[in-house]
Amino acid sequence: MNDPSAKTHGADAPHTAPPSAPITHVASGITGTASEATTPDGVDTTGMPGGVGTTGTSNGPGIPAAPITTAMPAAPRPAATPTTPAAWQPYPERIRRMWLISEALQFLFWLAVFAATAAFCHARGWWTWQPIILALLAAVNVLDFASQPLQTRYRYAFSRFLIGDRFLRIRKGWLLRKTVTIPYNRVQHVDTKQGPLLRRFDLTTIVIHTAATEHEIDALDAAEAERVTALITERVAAAKEDL
Repeated sequence: MNDPSAKTHGADAPHTAPPSAPITHVASGITGTASEATTPDGVDTTGMPGGVGTTGTSNGPGIPAAPITTAMPAAPRPAATPTTPAAWQPYPERIRRMWLISEALQFLFWLAVFAATAAFCHARGWWTWQPIILALLAAVNVLDFASQPLQTRYRYAFSRFLIGDRFLRIRKGWLLRKTVTIPYNRVQHVDTKQGPLLRRFDLTTIVIHTAATEHEIDALDAAEAERVTALITERVAAAKEDL
């Protein structure tokens, strides 16, 4: 006869799985059992809905799975923003009209001087070589005034100023051009001035004083002159603090 106990070891014997050990999914904070991580068919369901974003490795029935924490990729560092170099700043367009009016006033002044000198010399009887000299000076004055539109055009095209991080630069001239560089640590103080002609055009001149001399930013709008003066003063103070 067949031993009845032998049927429990055959193919028809029911399969009884040992109790499942709890598995902790560290990355998501969800706790489940081994049966939730594996199916009776041996399919790993870790990472499926119910364990989204986590992975685990089962070491067999009854053995807790080793938790695996997925490291988040580091956020990329923002690219460094390159420093924009300072640019040459032009003067207001109406400064050209102011220059022309200023030259016209000077022209009239010198004509008056030459006329008064000629009258004085003629009254004193000094009328030999003096008229030739006076005529030559008057001719030079007339030619200079006649060329002022061209001079003003090239003077305005070249005249610029630049406010850098460590220095201030000023360009002037039209035929004989000059560029001056002034380190901020050499500046003693900065002020502004405004004569009658500048007030007529609502312009202001900025004067930069150093130990040896002074330099001028010819003419800016009144509000812009205040802003530039404050900016230069601030950078001068910062440059002297770094010494």
